[in-house]
Amino acid sequence: MHVLVVVNATDAPAGLLAERIAARGGRADQRFPHAPGGALPPTPDDHDGLVVLGGAQDAWDDARYPAFADQLRLMRAFDAAAKPVLGICLGAQLLARAWGAAVRRMDGGAFERGLVRMRHTAPEPLMAGAGEAPLLASWHRDTFDLPEGAALFLSSDLCAHQGFRVGAASWGFQCHIEATPEILGGWLATSSSLDAAERARIAADCGPRFAPAAAAGGTIIDAWLDRVAARREPRTGG
Repeated sequence: MHVLVVVNATDAPAGLLAERIAARGGRADQRFPHAPGGALPPTPDDHDGLVVLGGAQDAWDDARYPAFADQLRLMRAFDAAAKPVLGICLGAQLLARAWGAAVRRMDGGAFERGLVRMRHTAPEPLMAGAGEAPLLASWHRDTFDLPEGAALFLSSDLCAHQGFRVGAASWGFQCHIEATPEILGGWLATSSSLDAAERARIAADCGPRFAPAAAAGGTIIDAWLDRVAARREPRTGG
């Protein structure tokens, strides 16, 4: 299993995703498109799946981040080849863009941070093992319109569009299914816009109560990797 992993920010690494790929004996080919020499491959031919991770960039800011154009192109190309695509946070916003939808700030200046209770809005096989109301990490102030033809399957109180499926083999998660306590703690440490109560709440989220989020995130990632693996398996029968 050879997965192309696009790292948009060094403080938003692959986390649980890299761990789950390694546990299967696969390889995460991590690329840093905003860094010198971080060019992305021209086609999906050498990879079995594509992951686009998060970052603090605005997903619509092509002028400052010209590498977004290649990410949008690759998302469409992988999906056209029926090779699974996974967009996380900024990656989900870029996936929505790749399918023609707009990205914008959340209403009222909302900022969703820490562990957040999600709710299912429609059946989705990727979510089958994640529980009835999974707790997952979030850290974002932007959201996106749902692309035409997309199926919404996950929401939260602050953000209606948390998880969607589109095209032949593409999934977007606004929440951070790949997050670990260390990743969430890093965002907390560098944030200056939190009051004392919210800082204390998120600090507690980085402790033992993160365990259900790690379990749910790992389950979702494994279900997506199952689809990557199936893409490599020979088809038999009718």
